[in-house]
Amino acid sequence: MLRVAIVGRPNVGKSALFNRIFRKRRSLVHDLPGMTRDVVEEEVTLSTGESFVLIDTGGFDPSDRGAIPDAVRSRALAEIERCDLALLVIDASAGVLPGDRKAARGIREAGKDCLVLANKIDRREGEEGEPEAYELGFPEVFGVSAEHNLGISELLDAIASRARKHAQEIPAPKAGEAEEGPSAREIAVAIVGRPNVGKSSLLNAIVGFERTIVSETAGTTRDSVDIVVSRAGRRFRFIDTAGIRRRGKTEQGPEVLSVVAARKRLERCDVALVVFDAVGGPTSQDSTIASYAVESGKALLLIGNKWDLAAETKKDVKNFRLDVYEKFPFAKFAPLVLLSAKTGRGVAQLPAEIFRVAENRERRLPTAQINRLVTNEFRGRMPKGESGRPLKVLYASQTKTSPPTFSLVASRADGLYFSESRRLENVLRRAADFAGTPIVFHVVARKRRPADGKRRRPGSSVRE
Repeated sequence: MLRVAIVGRPNVGKSALFNRIFRKRRSLVHDLPGMTRDVVEEEVTLSTGESFVLIDTGGFDPSDRGAIPDAVRSRALAEIERCDLALLVIDASAGVLPGDRKAARGIREAGKDCLVLANKIDRREGEEGEPEAYELGFPEVFGVSAEHNLGISELLDAIASRARKHAQEIPAPKAGEAEEGPSAREIAVAIVGRPNVGKSSLLNAIVGFERTIVSETAGTTRDSVDIVVSRAGRRFRFIDTAGIRRRGKTEQGPEVLSVVAARKRLERCDVALVVFDAVGGPTSQDSTIASYAVESGKALLLIGNKWDLAAETKKDVKNFRLDVYEKFPFAKFAPLVLLSAKTGRGVAQLPAEIFRVAENRERRLPTAQINRLVTNEFRGRMPKGESGRPLKVLYASQTKTSPPTFSLVASRADGLYFSESRRLENVLRRAADFAGTPIVFHVVARKRRPADGKRRRPGSSVRE
């Protein structure tokens, strides 16, 4: 598939253009220069049927020589090397600046096809500055306004023609290759946690190369970064999110946007990896973040990162596990994985664990088995409802998955008392592998027969 990378200086509208082409607010947009740091990529399918991978990169800023800006430029240059088509965005209202020339030099040295986009032509200065874009030495220049959707259709036509040509040049798969490829079902995995616990390092360790920028500076990751990898014939979409801090400690502006985006990506994933620092142990904020995943019905893995450093302090694994589950009392169903993203120790087992809990979230039990388990458990002592009164359970069934949800038909509509819910949950977990997934119970009242005791056809009246 054609890879299209959006490159250019900071604050020229690259992320706004990405969102315009993708037709969703995927990349964070802010007036602060350098908002985008990591690479964001998504697959785009046009109305004419052509598909391509669209990539948003950080900005080229030759005047800023800090560690993070250097890393941003390096990641952007790496994506230029990997792409088939570069979209070089400039701010037409500001004219051609040194950062534009530096980005153009990187594209030219990589030998890549390039379209120059003179953005912000909705302004008078931008319209007058558009001709300057030809100074960069590329033959095709498009005047656009990402904010007001000007010139975008012409740009998409140019990309579509290249996508068609690219597709024709790719050889057809050999017989049997499609069956041997990755599973069609993609598992979305969100990596969440407090700032600076090693989320980006873990993603890099999983994929095997520096996909995201790692820094000791808390809050380095701003956008949620996606990457699709295949392991043992299975497709995983890993999502590295920004660190989630307490609301009172979250700075205004870009950090607020990053945390909101992280919460949204968590709500849309299948599996959440809650990463915490194993050296200091889990905190109340780690517990809060894990609770977001449980409340959203996501499969859950607890990840104790930096275990290599924790082991040096002679921490006992058994006691450490007890301490972790004491801090996460609502998530005792979640497996605990102790690893080191820095050394790679324990990382290899993650894909298998992720696949296991994702499958458990989709698990369905036969109704006959559920009723047998419920009947045996409640024989001799009826469970209490939330009101404290005994509740007569008539029968039960599993009504949905993702997460597994069970409906109990009872003498009246009354939720199960907390201890009764936990008791029944333990019964189901002993009967089947539900590790890593929350279990939900609903209690509904049985339908009453009419006063004359006769069954009614749907839609019939009592007078029939």
